[in-house]
Amino acid sequence: MVLAIMLGTPQTTKAQQDMNQTARQQELAALAATEAAGNKKANNDNADKTMLRVKKISVDGAVKAEDVPSLMAANGVAWHSLDNAPWEDRFPYRPKVQVAIAHTGKEILLAWDVDEQCVRAEATADGGAVWQDSCCELFFQPEGSDNYYNIECNCGGKLLVQGGIVGTERPIASAELMAKVKRCSSLGSEPFPLIDEPRHWQLCEVIPVDAFFLDDISGLSGMQARGNLYKCGDYLSQPHYLAMFPIHLPEKPAFHCPQFFQTLSME
Repeated sequence: MVLAIMLGTPQTTKAQQDMNQTARQQELAALAATEAAGNKKANNDNADKTMLRVKKISVDGAVKAEDVPSLMAANGVAWHSLDNAPWEDRFPYRPKVQVAIAHTGKEILLAWDVDEQCVRAEATADGGAVWQDSCCELFFQPEGSDNYYNIECNCGGKLLVQGGIVGTERPIASAELMAKVKRCSSLGSEPFPLIDEPRHWQLCEVIPVDAFFLDDISGLSGMQARGNLYKCGDYLSQPHYLAMFPIHLPEKPAFHCPQFFQTLSME
């Protein structure tokens, strides 16, 4: 049988061999080019994951929280997905979360867009345990400072601002200072208990440099800050922990880990 197959195989001429060799070389060259392009894209993607460019937009007068979406759209500010789930083995649920971030030189503007299976907003006032609710968070470390700030806002617009150095007793901002952070939620501003039904909601924030109350910051333009953006919900029926940038901690969920912050490059 083997012999029959061999005898039935046409003989390859020298010209055909040369053509096959040339074709094979071209194929290998094409594969090498494709692999190089893939490596370059992967390197670029990895580079993008270590930096978030924050666009500066010009505004006339004070910015209202409800004006943030139209400002973002008018200035072509991109949406970014929060795709990292550092503790997915224990908390596999991933709501769909997108965020757009920009600055005016004196304020950070945030627009959040969230689809999740349940919502909760039980914190009754600023300074409460908003992270137990459906909560969006910006952690921000100004350039040249040892302090970082967690600015956390639940889906009912209640806020927590805290600052200091990791591992120390970090003070909470005064009520008067937190009131300077403008915010607007599509779910309103009244507290409500767990609603175990799917909801789509949006949250906008205008965060003045005054929020970084342990540092003397005159402006944001050109700053190479560090930080991360998060979505959580500790007391939801489907608790979850998402991040813009990866966190490599095997223990329990912990967002207070400045060693994993990445660059927030402010135009």
